[in-house]
Amino acid sequence: MTADTLRAQLALYWVTDPAGMDEATWLQQVQAAVRGGVSCVQLRSKTASTRDLVRWGHALKTLLAPHGVPLVVNDRLDVALAVNAEGLHLGQSDLLPADARRLMPAGMWLGWSIEQLAQLELARAQPVDYLAISPVFATPTKGDAAEPLGLAGLRWARQQTALPLVAIGGMHVGCLAEVVAAGADSVAVVRAISDAPDPEQAAQVLRGLVDGALALRGTQTQARPEPKNGPASRLTVPRVLSIAGSDSGGGAGIQADLKTIAALGCFGTTAITAVTAQNTLGVSGIHALPAEFLARQIDAVLGDIGADAIKIGMLHDAAVVSVVAQALDRHAVRHVVLDPVMVATSGDVLMAPDTMGVLVESLLPRVSLVTPNLDELGLLCGQTITTEAQALDCAQQLLRRGARAVLVKGGHLPGDTVVDTLVDAQGVRLRLAAPRIATTNLHGTGCTLSSAIASFLARGCTLDEAVTRAHAYVRAALHASRQIHWGQGHGPLNHTHAPVALITQLVTQPTTQPEPHHAA
Repeated sequence: MTADTLRAQLALYWVTDPAGMDEATWLQQVQAAVRGGVSCVQLRSKTASTRDLVRWGHALKTLLAPHGVPLVVNDRLDVALAVNAEGLHLGQSDLLPADARRLMPAGMWLGWSIEQLAQLELARAQPVDYLAISPVFATPTKGDAAEPLGLAGLRWARQQTALPLVAIGGMHVGCLAEVVAAGADSVAVVRAISDAPDPEQAAQVLRGLVDGALALRGTQTQARPEPKNGPASRLTVPRVLSIAGSDSGGGAGIQADLKTIAALGCFGTTAITAVTAQNTLGVSGIHALPAEFLARQIDAVLGDIGADAIKIGMLHDAAVVSVVAQALDRHAVRHVVLDPVMVATSGDVLMAPDTMGVLVESLLPRVSLVTPNLDELGLLCGQTITTEAQALDCAQQLLRRGARAVLVKGGHLPGDTVVDTLVDAQGVRLRLAAPRIATTNLHGTGCTLSSAIASFLARGCTLDEAVTRAHAYVRAALHASRQIHWGQGHGPLNHTHAPVALITQLVTQPTTQPEPHHAA
């Protein structure tokens, strides 16, 4: 496993201790936290028996494996070996990593806590995969914790090692942005999820803040190869082109795409297919732009700025579909996400009837992923969908007609649980189930999800990772919209629900200062 892959797995690291809890309730808490975006779970208990730890470890492995979430065991090498955990985490009073490594199978991670900066020197000689800086801030969860190292200590540690760094101790929503900015690759939390009344929502918020802060840090530190006529010090930002319609209400289409792309740390460009007059109540007019002018927009952007991923939304007629297909052949962008926008949230039809067949034949074989909602999936396959089984059968039809992968979105099916399923020619790749969020602010949900997937693909994520992270981002944006309402109908999501990293930077590190003012 590469260091970058390990960093992604460690992003939101939750330490859980089931001692004193009802086991079924604890496992439900773990399930909720994983749905919310926890990417790694550590089992830690100072009081439990070895038999209890092994039983809990096996239960965690069974629960976490379908989600691709790794299990790390704290301190106990014997327990980690007994349950075949993905990782072992050691403290300063445990076995030395070199001794533990000799007994560990190949492929098992090894993490080590650093409680004093002087210990970093010894860490360089140890066969560890990541380091935990512990504690960064004072914490009530560990009575014997060392003195907090603070942000200054975290920055110093970042300068001393290239290993992935996990920040632990006193982590909460208000400090995550500055912790990541100081050099942490991930954060480890305990009570921020364990004590939360809604562990899933708590995990969603935390993961959104971590991903946002990492994205902001990435735009500041990623260096592009030296351009032909420019300085070598230029920085690069992942680029996402949105080919879609304009929504004057700002909740869907190009506007939702640009907000999402920016929120996830990417640079958004556009090629507009049509201009709509719409608000939260519906669409009152559509003005289509000529197909040849759309081609000029695409060529202008890709011929100069380029794109790491493309998101395709509203394509109103067959000529526009053909223009986009030809452009994809000309420019060969690696990642392309197609959201076949046919019907608005209000029920207004946005695609001419003769366009669907052209879209299936011309675009499905040329894109990485297609993300229809159930109404759109049914229209593409010529049937009404009322069950998950019917939806998956329709997805298989699209795969047989050339689609590489289909994300079946279950939001239009009844029930308290919403299931999104990623399928390809090999079958189901990913199944994301989560409680339905009670809100009327659903306008632009599909646009937001598809542009978020494109953004994470542009950032280098695998398709499974991109879909999982985009799913968490959309759910966090839905949660954050519940206390806000724009308009009288279906309001938009709160795309910029986690601007904490940027706000923190501007408040704590302003680049300009007001001039002194002297009264006359």
